[in-house]
Amino acid sequence: MLYLIGQITAFLVIATLGGMILGWWGRGLRQPKLPVNTLPLTTDPFEARSRLEQCHRDNANLRRDLKEAEDHLTKLRAQLDTVSSDTDLVMRLQATEDRVSALLQDLQWRDDTIAALERELAQLRTTR
Repeated sequence: MLYLIGQITAFLVIATLGGMILGWWGRGLRQPKLPVNTLPLTTDPFEARSRLEQCHRDNANLRRDLKEAEDHLTKLRAQLDTVSSDTDLVMRLQATEDRVSALLQDLQWRDDTIAALERELAQLRTTR
């Protein structure tokens, strides 16, 4: 009789451990995988809001820098039209064009970040 009780207990322990292992393994299959560029979700809506506001400020600064660079680029192009071929002017024009393209890429990345933060904030508002 003692042997039968021990056998039942051993099977229950093995079944419990097997269920725990399968449950842990299966939870990874059910959870959706987040994209790599998605920011981690926070549970504090104030933190998410402050990060969003900071991104908006950074975005405004980038747009101002981009506007200044584009104005400078237009002036350089106008100067290049009046002067036939000035190598220094061409080099400055190329550097300004590179800066404008870098600012555009950075601005696009910031816009994507802002969109992700707005989605996160919307999720936090709906869960509360």
